[in-house]
Amino acid sequence: MNKQGDNKLFRYLVGFYGILQAMHLFFLGRAGYILLKTGRVPFPASPPPGGWNPAVLPFMMGMAAADVVAASLGIFFSSSLLIKKSFKPLVGIISLTIALSSAIVYLAGTLPAGAWDHNPMSYLIVVLAFSPIVPLYFLLMCRATEKTEVP
Repeated sequence: MNKQGDNKLFRYLVGFYGILQAMHLFFLGRAGYILLKTGRVPFPASPPPGGWNPAVLPFMMGMAAADVVAASLGIFFSSSLLIKKSFKPLVGIISLTIALSSAIVYLAGTLPAGAWDHNPMSYLIVVLAFSPIVPLYFLLMCRATEKTEVP
């Protein structure tokens, strides 16, 4: 196995990311199902007082679509490394870039809307759950630039 597979922290973070994205994909699928059945948009994190502005809903749907891509690629990346023992750094970089970009945009949209002030625990849980992807992104970028043989 290559250096990436031998690094326990790296493997732990990749495994965590795969599980996190599997859960994320499940919740996105659940939200899509509810949307199709009821026409209501159920976001995991609570809305600001007065609900979400209808003008931002198409934007949030676009972010959800990007999250589906990031989650699918993240599951593929983690299962490739941990189960198939095949390191696919480009897939991981693409998935993590989408996930981090989406998180930053979501933060930039929900914080000024006042959602965090009225629902701090739900947002804190999201931040804590996704925070390990920052060191994973850094480690992956460092390792992807190293000259290592991929099995």
